[in-house]
Amino acid sequence: MAEHLPLLRFGRAVIPGTRHAVRTDRDDLGVGDRIVVVLEQEDGSIGSVGTAGRIREIRARQGRVVLEVVGESLVVVAPDGSRAEVRPVDCGIVQPASDLVEAVERALRTYMAARAEAGEGGDVHVSIDRDPITASHQVASQLEISWPEVQEILEAGDAAERLEREIQVLRRETILLQAVLGRRV
Repeated sequence: MAEHLPLLRFGRAVIPGTRHAVRTDRDDLGVGDRIVVVLEQEDGSIGSVGTAGRIREIRARQGRVVLEVVGESLVVVAPDGSRAEVRPVDCGIVQPASDLVEAVERALRTYMAARAEAGEGGDVHVSIDRDPITASHQVASQLEISWPEVQEILEAGDAAERLEREIQVLRRETILLQAVLGRRV
């Protein structure tokens, strides 16, 4: 089911389940409104997948409006000026994605151990939700990679594709951290 929501461009990828302060010039939005936030690339283009969310608070700061937005779900975005037609990315849990949750959690814990060893802070006891959709969002929020690369993960497709991509990125980042530490890889 398509929905039309106000569109906000932002310099970070907003991940469902996270909260962000989003600066905007728009003054037509109110607390409780649903919006869609999309990563704006350096060249001004935007991603094809954004995050639908709800405005929890509005503050004025230095002549700009700051919205406290809680991300709710990934959506495919068809921009139309200051609004966008949005459709959900994930329509349900796919069994193969459920099987990937344990694998991505193991890769995440190994990554966190390498981060902790490198002095970058990492919770080796991190756990993620068993729901593949929620798990893919939680893992994306833990990655210390560029926002465009996070956006690529969000655009990977369904939860199974995101989890597979996250496993690859976690393994790559773990190898890089271990190499920096001088450990054999």
